[in-house]
Amino acid sequence: MIGAFIDSLWYGRYSVIMWVEVLKQDEIASVTLFDLRLSEGELMVYADCIEFVLNHCSEEQLYELTGCENRVELVSYYDDLKNLIKTVINKKCLPEKYKD
Repeated sequence: MIGAFIDSLWYGRYSVIMWVEVLKQDEIASVTLFDLRLSEGELMVYADCIEFVLNHCSEEQLYELTGCENRVELVSYYDDLKNLIKTVINKKCLPEKYKD
């Protein structure tokens, strides 16, 4: 089991420090795939950070922060993350913004 420290995701004046447990790592062609262990709260923080970038950053800033070619690519990651949150988190605990 490997631990990975994700440090200093800066958004405005806030810094988010997260701890993610890396359970498995595989390299397939030029892509590295990870099996991770993290809480629903951490998933929601990642989704909120992506939402912030989408709502407040220019295309140039978006590329610098994320490496995504364009907003469409980041939106697809955001949608995947929101769908994951909606399907795995207990509906009673799900914040309103994730409910359809």
